[in-house]
Amino acid sequence: ENTPPIDWEKQEVFEFHFDLGISPDIDVNISKKDKVNEYHISVTEEMIDKQVEDNARRFAIFEPSEIVAEEDMVKGDLCEISEHGHVHDHEHEHDHDHDHDHDHDHQHEIHAHGAMIHVLSIADENIKKQFIGAGVNDTIVFNPKIAFPNDTDRAALLKISKEQAMEINGDFEFTISEVSRFKPAEIDQSLFDKTYGVGEIDSMEAYRTRVREDIDRRYSRESRYKFHVETKEKLMAKTEVPLPEAFLKRWMLATSTDEKLTPEQLEQEFPAFGLDLKWRMIKNHFINEVKIEATEEEIREQAVWTAQSRYFQYGIYDAPVEQLFRFADALLKNNEEKQKIADVILENKVIDHVKTLIKVDEKEVSLEDFNKLTD
Repeated sequence: ENTPPIDWEKQEVFEFHFDLGISPDIDVNISKKDKVNEYHISVTEEMIDKQVEDNARRFAIFEPSEIVAEEDMVKGDLCEISEHGHVHDHEHEHDHDHDHDHDHDHQHEIHAHGAMIHVLSIADENIKKQFIGAGVNDTIVFNPKIAFPNDTDRAALLKISKEQAMEINGDFEFTISEVSRFKPAEIDQSLFDKTYGVGEIDSMEAYRTRVREDIDRRYSRESRYKFHVETKEKLMAKTEVPLPEAFLKRWMLATSTDEKLTPEQLEQEFPAFGLDLKWRMIKNHFINEVKIEATEEEIREQAVWTAQSRYFQYGIYDAPVEQLFRFADALLKNNEEKQKIADVILENKVIDHVKTLIKVDEKEVSLEDFNKLTD
């Protein structure tokens, strides 16, 4: 902005003004006087019992039943009752061949054929009690908006759009055609095979040992994450990183891909940006000082773990290895995803290195106490 106007045709000497952003040298002042707690969560017999039960429920089956219980799945026809108290007697079509304008969405009562209701998921206790003890061919009258307050869930039940579901607020008649009883798997060799693979586990003792190892591994990740966060906070608190705020703000406005970014928005976002930049500079200090690298083999291993974590988010805990490898390969073909994965590895290695420089106080805690620490 300080560069004078330039006449490219007549001038022979040109004057330019530049802002230079130079990364400062930083001194990370940590030693064995700095302490960070590292927690190990005790795995109890009760935790193992619960996980065994959860595994049995995970491989549960549904058996036909005549009378509805709280955990049953109930199938039937769900028909809207008109304002005159009549039940619509023909099916309201919902398929790809019909487009409904919003003006006509609710001209006809709704009939959801073969609707499925998990009794346990009914939000209203009084409506839930109507279902419990009912039998095949029984009819129950209830308001779906009260039973299922979530618009998306209600739309799925009624087989209509979310927008239509938001307008529904009246009674429906549900006639039960099938009752399926939730039955957890027997805790026997069949469950061992389903959980860990055929022939991997051959006794209850071995099964519980494997379950214990799984629980310990899962909570070790949580413990490691807490250690990671606290170590990072310690480094941030003990390291002075002078940031040229005025320059950085000008640079962010000039280079932002968000054309709508205003100076006012920037002021709000800058503190978080400053903290992130400070951490990156501290991290890069160690990466350069001790020559930390992420190898291709490590990146691929981390990509597989990232793929597995994403499946976990959707409740899929036993995705085939070949499927994980394909997912990992797809991630690594995306340069941005690959760089994120490499950054995770580098940051973990930085924390591992810092762990050797500080005092680590190991503590054995219960899961309950650990959760209190993370609240």
